[in-house]
Amino acid sequence: MKNRKSLFSAKAAVTAWSLAMSLTGFVAAETPIETVPWNGHVGAVSFTFDDALENQVQNLKPILDEMPDVHVTFFLTNMGNGLQKNAAGFAALAKAGHEIGNHTDTHAHLSGISSNSELEKEIVTFADKIESVMAENGATVRVTSLATPFCENNDQVSAVIDTRHFINRDCGWHGRNEWDVEAKWMSIQAKVWTRSGATVTEMLSSLDTAAFIGDFGNANPWDVSVKGGSWLVVLNHGVTDDTGDDYSINPADIKKLFQHALENDLWTAPFGTIGAYHRAHFIVDKAEKTATENGYTVKWDVPNEHMPESVPLRVKIDTKSVDEKAIVEQDGKILKPESDGTYIIEFMAKVLTVRKPKDGEDNPIAIRATSQINRDYTKFTLFDMNGNNLGSVNGFAVPERFPKGAYIIRAEAKGLSPKIVKVQSK
Repeated sequence: MKNRKSLFSAKAAVTAWSLAMSLTGFVAAETPIETVPWNGHVGAVSFTFDDALENQVQNLKPILDEMPDVHVTFFLTNMGNGLQKNAAGFAALAKAGHEIGNHTDTHAHLSGISSNSELEKEIVTFADKIESVMAENGATVRVTSLATPFCENNDQVSAVIDTRHFINRDCGWHGRNEWDVEAKWMSIQAKVWTRSGATVTEMLSSLDTAAFIGDFGNANPWDVSVKGGSWLVVLNHGVTDDTGDDYSINPADIKKLFQHALENDLWTAPFGTIGAYHRAHFIVDKAEKTATENGYTVKWDVPNEHMPESVPLRVKIDTKSVDEKAIVEQDGKILKPESDGTYIIEFMAKVLTVRKPKDGEDNPIAIRATSQINRDYTKFTLFDMNGNNLGSVNGFAVPERFPKGAYIIRAEAKGLSPKIVKVQSK
């Protein structure tokens, strides 16, 4: 892996397109909404933990409490009375923002069950049971995702899962999902942690691959084809120092993985959260506009009724085709743009309106011009697309001495978040 300066630079190359396009406000005319990949991060990672183990509550919760930017998923089963025995601890984790998912009632070999009624008992009935047990322990939980025990799945199993959940995690291979490749939602692959099958170093490398950091020339064959930031799903079990448990990971090691994910600017969020964002983008980015007297509306369908109640999307919206001061609305509420010109919309609302402002109506759009940005930021650093630091420059312009082509400029100032922009030399 490259040094930290190159690490940043590679991340800059990945995020440049979305940030630069946010500044220009460009969106295709027929599809006026474009979702920002991975919620504005270079990639994403979901750490998932199976089997409702007591050591997850005891050893992982203190780490998570110290790291508010990390949220994970716990797939619960009642195998060994795990759900009932550890209900209070998992309810506390749910209230802290961590996802509670379904790992079936008895941790059964689902592909060996031919009866739909038995599958429904393991999957559908148990999902309802998880929600009721969490409620009894003070946590309001909606179970929307499942993980198959032993990663066993088939068409019949997937069909039953689909009646109660919008997404399912299996396992195997590298566990990565590309932004523009629609996944098999009832069979998302995950990278499996075992002490004998992976090292912490190898897991750290996987987090670099998800963030599109490093040189993949001599990497495993499945890494060579990496084209950008991706969503890595990781399957974990116990969290202990017990070296005799091949499936457990040391608390210090999982903390190291969490920290590295944040250092790489990966969106470190639950399986259902990132899965819903990813699935929604394939719908909303294809939604076409319908003209109105003073603008247009965009409508779309929700692909699965069991998606989370709220699926916020960070998007770019074509407003300029309506008016320089166009207003974006959802459910009668005017949406304010973020500092980079993007909007946070609610996918589950299923409709969005862009219109001209009414006479005397205040408009929330306050996107500053590039000249204003130049006045605010005081330090500008130029990088090539390979992540090499080419030195300081004056503003968002590539000096004439550099060859024509694409570059990255990072702008910095005290008290302001760094701004990364992709620019083209002339």
